Amino acid sequence: MRKFLFITPYFPPQSQVGALRPLKFVRHLPAQGWLPVVLADLWPSDGMDPELAKFVPPEVPVHYNYSHRAAPTWAALQSGELAKKRQGNTVARAKPLHERLLPKWLQDPELLPLGEHSPDMPWAYRAALAILKAQPEIEAIVVNADPFAASVVGAQLHRTTGLPVIQDFRDIWAPCKLRRPRRPKLQLWLEDKLERFCVENAAHIVINTQVSLDDYHAFYPEMPRDKFSLIRNFYDAELVSHGTHPGFDRYTLLHLGNFSRFRVADPLVRALARALELGVPRDAIQAVSTGAWGDDALQLAEQLGVRDLMKPEPPVPYHKVGALCQAADLLVYVAEPNADQRIASKFYDYLGARRPILSVSDNPESGGILQEHDAGAQFAIRDTEGMAQYIAREFAAGRQRVVDRSVAGLTAPEAAASLAKILNQVTEQQR
Repeated sequence: MRKFLFITPYFPPQSQVGALRPLKFVRHLPAQGWLPVVLADLWPSDGMDPELAKFVPPEVPVHYNYSHRAAPTWAALQSGELAKKRQGNTVARAKPLHERLLPKWLQDPELLPLGEHSPDMPWAYRAALAILKAQPEIEAIVVNADPFAASVVGAQLHRTTGLPVIQDFRDIWAPCKLRRPRRPKLQLWLEDKLERFCVENAAHIVINTQVSLDDYHAFYPEMPRDKFSLIRNFYDAELVSHGTHPGFDRYTLLHLGNFSRFRVADPLVRALARALELGVPRDAIQAVSTGAWGDDALQLAEQLGVRDLMKPEPPVPYHKVGALCQAADLLVYVAEPNADQRIASKFYDYLGARRPILSVSDNPESGGILQEHDAGAQFAIRDTEGMAQYIAREFAAGRQRVVDRSVAGLTAPEAAASLAKILNQVTEQQR
């Protein structure tokens, strides 16, 4: 089987969303004739799900050595020492260096163009070189980003070894419409320079939404268009199908994951309150989130009289989200305002769950995918009335409604086949 080095700081047992796309690739690439040799990071403060690491195929070697923390953390996890330091499934997270040394007004994440992983680049570079020296049969390098510091490591490895590098930009970098306007001029200049270095030294760039792909074409008009490819986030049916859920006692709108400074729950709160005015019985409906609703959203819910309907759900390990989605009645996807470059990974898990989907987004691309797969409905973030009427219609249609839809083109085996095709192309060009 042919080999490539897969540099992905985020990887199981880390439980954050950045670890999921590389895990799904790793699970299905061997069937395409490519064996990933993984270089991953692991910090004692990371959220972890040791069960998730068990879904890595046994033939895939994983080197936890991206930073000086990684190997000791992995050893402590394996020995049980790390568990002793944790209370339940959580650990008090050590503040990053910039939070400890800088005043609060300088802690804006936009001031850290490569994030907390910047200091680890020399270590990661040396660790990758050691793997390549020990396994000279490795034919290519794939980088999962962000963190974009890993992209710089990959680009420098190409300069040193000549191996072709595929940069998988899981999130859009320099042309990001959300973050670019927030970056100070010096950081803007630096990020543009760093990304150009990575793009120019890449054999291929993978982007995960069509809008972002178009924006990259516009940002680098001098680059060949076929240097960029689209591989969306995708659904791994077997990975999420473990576990059970006791079910809900009423019609349940389910939101998976956390809200953030860009993505807030307020539109859903307003829509639920309006749905009650349209006749949905208060005692027969609720909204559940596996992440925090946010103080502002709960305050709004209190003002609108629906605070008692906004319920928490304990976080669910990723490999068990399928059962949770099946227990719900309407799956809710909330996007950032005016964010047409991103479609979150959970959107594709929703598509595979065969429940109706309420998408709260201004992104026409996600709306088009919903329409193409007959999966639900999308409403603009300000369209409270449209959302409320849809909730009322779905409530009237009854609980546990199954939407029999195809997810063709959005599955993990298909995504792995696409990446394998790119690996074949760049290694053939290398020869």
